Amino acid sequence: MRIERDDENDVAYIYLVEEIGQGEADSQFLVERDGMPGEVVLDFDAGGRLLGIEVLGASAILRPETLAWADEDDDEPPSPPFPSGYGPALP
Repeated sequence: MRIERDDENDVAYIYLVEEIGQGEADSQFLVERDGMPGEVVLDFDAGGRLLGIEVLGASAILRPETLAWADEDDDEPPSPPFPSGYGPALP
């Protein structure tokens, strides 16, 4: 997983796969929430698998430490990557 960000347009893209090929994102789903200060778009492949997440208005939606991760050179998330009680259980 990696994050790319475009500060000029306040957009971030969270890749859940190594790369997304041309035309591989077969469908998109707009996540709507009242009062959300931006937009979140989920990209899926033809098999319905989630490829990535586009965040418009990223500075208002994502935490600063998440945006800082986009500036890092490695692919490891900051520790911990999400609040306790969220995300996958670790062995």
